[in-house]
Amino acid sequence: MEVVKFVRYETNGGEINLYFKICDRLADFVRKNTNYREKSLNLHLDRENLFCYTISFTDNFEDIKQALVETIERISNEGDEGRFYNHLVTNEGHHRSPREIHALMRTEYGLADINEERNDYTDRNELDLEWWTAHFFISFERLLLDKPDEIVCSDNAGGIIHTAASASEVSVLLDMLKSIDSIIVVDDVRKYGPKDIMRLREEIDDVTED
Repeated sequence: MEVVKFVRYETNGGEINLYFKICDRLADFVRKNTNYREKSLNLHLDRENLFCYTISFTDNFEDIKQALVETIERISNEGDEGRFYNHLVTNEGHHRSPREIHALMRTEYGLADINEERNDYTDRNELDLEWWTAHFFISFERLLLDKPDEIVCSDNAGGIIHTAASASEVSVLLDMLKSIDSIIVVDDVRKYGPKDIMRLREEIDDVTED
């Protein structure tokens, strides 16, 4: 059964939008059960049942594009829309964490294990294929189960403005930002395991003490 079918992709600055046609029954189920309002939902799932899956632009996208599309379609279409919902994006209707979906990609579909120590694992394409495949299902799960805390409207120039749902949420966010002492920029967070995080914390402590 064709639950998901790739249609096209387009670049958008530092992002790539991949559009997948979602079968009618699954799309109708999303519209009935999502917490997104219509305008917000249409940014992700339009009236033609095109699901917009956005990924960050990477210089190896052309290398993995075909494999990514085929892998998403293969996994999505192994069963009907019920299996897609109950197994791939949820666990019989219950929330699946991103970690659980990544694990599913590894254990059931044989994709790369991004949690392993990767000192000798240099195939970036395999790692990115797993990452972006898993996040297709993570994104779909969020569309179904997330409770958005923002409203979306158009400005006079036709752009999209995102604003917090309440002033109190803005205040909490600003307090959190003010509490940050240090920011570390890394090239790819997926390369950093628990040992790497501990090492970075030690380096921060050393700098702070100096």
